[in-house]
Amino acid sequence: MSSINNSYNRPNFTYLCGRAGVWQKPCVNGPNPNGSCGGVAVCSPVKTGDRWSCRRTREEGGACELGPLPNGDCCLSQPACKPRRTLRKQRFRLSALAAIFVVALVGTFGITGGVFFGEEPPLRDAGQLSPKHSGVVGNASCNDCHANHGDGPLAMVRAVFNPTASKGMTDKCLDCHTFPGEETSVHKAGTCNSCHGEHKASDAALVKFTDAQCHSCHEKKFTTFAASHPEFGKTYPHKRRTAINFDHNSHINKHFQDARFAEVVPTEGCISCHNVGTAGKAVAVKSFEQNCSGCHQEQISSASLNLLTVPEFEENPFGGDTVAEVCGIEGSEEEYESASTESLNEIISALAEIDPENADELKEKVGPLLISLAENGTSAIADLLNEADGNAGKLLAGLNADLVKAGVCSWIANQEFEPADDGSNGGWRAEELAITYTAKSHSDQVLRAWYDFAAELENDTLTDYLLKSDGPGTCVSCHSVNDTGVVEIAWKAGAAPINNLHKYNHKPHLNVLGPGSQCGTCHKINIDAEYSAAFEQNDPTIFASNFSPITKATCVECHNDQVAGQDCRTCHEYHENAGFKSNMLFNNKNVLKPVSSN
Repeated sequence: MSSINNSYNRPNFTYLCGRAGVWQKPCVNGPNPNGSCGGVAVCSPVKTGDRWSCRRTREEGGACELGPLPNGDCCLSQPACKPRRTLRKQRFRLSALAAIFVVALVGTFGITGGVFFGEEPPLRDAGQLSPKHSGVVGNASCNDCHANHGDGPLAMVRAVFNPTASKGMTDKCLDCHTFPGEETSVHKAGTCNSCHGEHKASDAALVKFTDAQCHSCHEKKFTTFAASHPEFGKTYPHKRRTAINFDHNSHINKHFQDARFAEVVPTEGCISCHNVGTAGKAVAVKSFEQNCSGCHQEQISSASLNLLTVPEFEENPFGGDTVAEVCGIEGSEEEYESASTESLNEIISALAEIDPENADELKEKVGPLLISLAENGTSAIADLLNEADGNAGKLLAGLNADLVKAGVCSWIANQEFEPADDGSNGGWRAEELAITYTAKSHSDQVLRAWYDFAAELENDTLTDYLLKSDGPGTCVSCHSVNDTGVVEIAWKAGAAPINNLHKYNHKPHLNVLGPGSQCGTCHKINIDAEYSAAFEQNDPTIFASNFSPITKATCVECHNDQVAGQDCRTCHEYHENAGFKSNMLFNNKNVLKPVSSN
């Protein structure tokens, strides 16, 4: 039974009482003398013993599906009844609105001139332009945007209901605006004026639009985020591994428990390593010096790059006359016994294509190489690097030619070289029977150049030497090696965004939750995940996240009708390229910028 047919209704009454709820039950009581309706909250908290529940009468809809919220309130708390105009009153209002519409239409286009006599009608003010547009358009006419404006009022009315006209408005927008990357956007098929409405006056935003506008296109529609938004994906928001192999589980539960590292263990939880002061979509980690050097600096400086090792020769490849001529050192007349017991190192083996186990190749290729180094310094190795498309300037940066000559002269004379310094400051060094390089600091540019060179060259010998966790500087013990058709080292700690249509800002959430341990409200460590194992192969999409996926239920704790916003644009971008605003062709002075070729 509808509330319209209740016994208390009278034909001349302006109002009756109608149910606000969706179950369409009649109201128990009619209007009060003051015109208000009776009724109580749909669901009310009731305490039975030490437990609270939400209840309502059978007439009001029966049992409540959901229990109390954390604050004790019930979910459905809108008034049970509210005044509604009677059918008679509604008919009167519709008639009045129709009359007003006719009068407005006549007032807009005029009853003299254009409509009846073919003259231009007096067009009423359509409303202000948005500030940005008013500064650009200036004194230009409406025709600049509205192609149908000069064709009379009937053409303008047709344009309002003509889909083709809407497309034309988008073309007008694109005369001034370009959005790089939009060609691949799921929203590319839409029109600008589907969401952006002009002539809104200064009290309305040009970029403001409602959930209803989103729902007009999306096949899957829902009422609110809390009630019917789909569940998040099983990997959300961790869809790929990070650039840095930092296993939170192993560090928190193993390394940070080691008494040897007690003095450098972070004591403030997450904010010890993460910089919440600059939080945005991501929360950046602090620098290596702040976070990692206490444990890993010694690890970096203990693993040197071996550019050249003098191998063991079965017989003397250098004649005494040659040594004397090149270096001014008298050769020994004693029977030759190699001062080195080492094998030829990986870098020279790869570059010169020498089998380190072949004594004849060592004599024929390494011997002349050492003579050239003694004469000319670094040029012989630089030539090998350039032939392999390497940048010798970067790869050998800081290597002193005189140091090379001095060391190699000692070695071709079958002597060990005594270095002048202890190598504690890092850099290039000739010591004993090798030329080595030790990182001066984290992010050492020479070592980085060698790693990038090995990745590009894809030589098995060089790759096996450098691209391993205990390689020179131990770079890839932390930095990810990615192979997506091209091998590259992920030097930057930040991860590339996966879905540009999603947006999230940590800062307002941190303001509510507080920093530190409250990060665990959303980010819960998965102790069973084999996180570091994902870095043992080069596919960045194959991994087991350090964290359990974030669920919709976590967000619903706040994003509901009672606490925080939940409209679509709270979490979703419309334009796929979130940075498109910086590429719009207007500068800060509302002056058109030159169109970029990019």
